[in-house]
Amino acid sequence: MINLSITKEQLSDLLNLHHQVFYPLKHFVNYKQFKSILFSKKIDDKFFPLPIFFGIDKTNFNKIKKQKFLKLFYKRNFLSLIKINDIFQVDSNIVGEKIFGKNFKKHPYFIKHIKKNFAYLDFKYEKLNKQNLKHKNFISPSQLKKKMKNKKTLAGFHTRNVPHTAHQWVHFFMMKKYKNILIQPLIGQYKKNEYLDKVIIKSNKLVAKMYGNNKAFYAPYFSYPRYGGPLESALHAIVRKNYGCSHFWVGRDHAGYKNFYKKYTSQNFCKKNETKLGIKIIAQSEPYFCVNCKKIVNKKCLKKSCKNSKKMMISGTKIRSLINKKKEIPEFLMHKEISQLLNNKSILKH
Repeated sequence: MINLSITKEQLSDLLNLHHQVFYPLKHFVNYKQFKSILFSKKIDDKFFPLPIFFGIDKTNFNKIKKQKFLKLFYKRNFLSLIKINDIFQVDSNIVGEKIFGKNFKKHPYFIKHIKKNFAYLDFKYEKLNKQNLKHKNFISPSQLKKKMKNKKTLAGFHTRNVPHTAHQWVHFFMMKKYKNILIQPLIGQYKKNEYLDKVIIKSNKLVAKMYGNNKAFYAPYFSYPRYGGPLESALHAIVRKNYGCSHFWVGRDHAGYKNFYKKYTSQNFCKKNETKLGIKIIAQSEPYFCVNCKKIVNKKCLKKSCKNSKKMMISGTKIRSLINKKKEIPEFLMHKEISQLLNNKSILKH
């Protein structure tokens, strides 16, 4: 019997499936489910936007193609004995177009997909080692719901950043309108020049604590960025519904990659499919700093004096650039309590 070491990405998918974070999907997709999600965005007649698959590269395919059973390990820790039902392939061009759109060949994560996913496994668990089936940054929906005690309205906020003032504008907007907020940063693999997980965790925990324990909640979303734009945004909405949210904020370029997707594409897609998603979508304009008013707003200022006022957009990229240059972060970009947590070591260098 062959041992197969899985990646951190696969571990997170395994945990999320096992604990119903991706419900109604309960297991890695088989061939029929893969095609159904790609072409119909459905799983068992229920809306589901992205296939959660277990891919293997060509090297591992050649090792296991004649095997019936495998042992899965993560960092030498035994996770599961699995029985292989099927090893199948799906045309990568179809996968790319259905997930990323017509310009899929220009998407850097499509290139990454081809390298990592020569074939896909359809399997069932023969034995699970629940003692090893965990991660320090994973909290299940059932664990969080016990803590929240069935809030009637709960607005979910997704981020993969340290909170800046535009994020906090969104936080206050949602707490005012929906009473309760779940701040849930994506914790997982990141590319160079993004924040370390521990920094994202510490800073988002801090803002949740600042707002008060009875209305602001924190829980990490242990996964990884797929940069799938509108389809991944819809997946994020489903995840928040499973964590107990009644509403979900979808950002200007939610789950996007640079300028690959058009502005507000993710918002429009999620709003269009709101009924199918089963969660209310919050779609607002992007907050910005009004230089004249010296405050964060998300719509054009009504004051006559602000008619020709300069807009200053706020972004994590801008703030990380200041950190890398060892420059002070102005308070209109980030509150002092948060910025003082950051330094040059807060960012991934490779």
